[in-house]
Amino acid sequence: MSGKLASSNDSPAISSMSKTTNPSVSARGDPDVILVTLVPEKKGLFLKHSEYEISSRNYKCSVARRYNDFVNLHNLLVTRFPYRMIPRLPPKQLMLDSLLEERRRGLQRWLKIVSRHPVLGAGSLLRNFLTDSSSEHQEHLRELFNSEPDEFSTLSEEVELPLEDQGRLASNREIMRTMLNAVTRLKKFIDQQVVRSSNQSKDMEDISSILKLLSSSDRVFSFNTFPDMTKGFHEVAKITEKSAMTLESAISERFNMLLDVLSAHSDLCDRVEKGIVAEHQRALTKMLTLNKQKMKGVIRGTAADNVTALHEKEVAQTGVVGTLGRRSAFSLQCVLQETSLAQEYLQALPSIVLAFCNEQNQSNSLCADTWREIINAEAKRLNQ
Repeated sequence: MSGKLASSNDSPAISSMSKTTNPSVSARGDPDVILVTLVPEKKGLFLKHSEYEISSRNYKCSVARRYNDFVNLHNLLVTRFPYRMIPRLPPKQLMLDSLLEERRRGLQRWLKIVSRHPVLGAGSLLRNFLTDSSSEHQEHLRELFNSEPDEFSTLSEEVELPLEDQGRLASNREIMRTMLNAVTRLKKFIDQQVVRSSNQSKDMEDISSILKLLSSSDRVFSFNTFPDMTKGFHEVAKITEKSAMTLESAISERFNMLLDVLSAHSDLCDRVEKGIVAEHQRALTKMLTLNKQKMKGVIRGTAADNVTALHEKEVAQTGVVGTLGRRSAFSLQCVLQETSLAQEYLQALPSIVLAFCNEQNQSNSLCADTWREIINAEAKRLNQ
């Protein structure tokens, strides 16, 4: 992209923000490979907590982090980059052993999204999180970055920003809301398919066990009545179980990635609309009120001192409105960029659906082959 938006070295993507009203950013071309591994033992003498080993291919190092370290980084990122998509962290309350893996996957997705972001991923905040091996990491991170200004504050005054376009913001938000609803529904159907496959696997295994039990006695059936069926139902159980695991660990996880991004976009729009945009509107309203009061004072012949005081307040408020207006314009431009980035993530949706189709095709084909083998074996036995 073209344009000359100068900023701090922590925001390389901002320097490429377009002067047009159609800015776009892309995920980093050299994404880091970050792995989050749950350390088996829970640390702590009295209050137990899980610890994670985080390894980064780019930085060629591994560090130990707790969940609260992620919370600390998340808060600092929101403060430093309030107008960027920052995903939600997985819930802290997932303390059951069966749910710890779910949280680990959520934390890994979170780091993957942040590291791929053209602004967040290139900043020193994330770099410090992935490389700092000090024992007091949280305190160290806060000491380094708590006093850092936010992204807008580092913007050069010479940079030209496009006019505010709240209509376009609303349009983009509505499009992303539609995408979020659609992906949420698709994810729901995938999860339901996982449950169906898991239940089918259990049912087929139960049938296999029952047939095996019937074959253990020759009082009613001969020993060679059910062996092929027993083996066949067991094989179908293994196929459907493997399919359920693939759907959950691969395909459903890719849907989770899209949901994390789209939810982050929705949160961003809320922050901007309820934050700087609303603050700018309140400042405008106050400035207009002061102007009306001053004009009424002039018309009514109010004392010159009062009119002068109102004029001074109006001038001061005009400066506030100008600063907030510039920040608001910057935030809306960032939202347009983040929308472009979210749409880039959405381009993976066709391949995710295709992967689901491929998995269903393979699973159903293997099951069909097994059913055919059962039928052929039983037909051969009955014809003897």
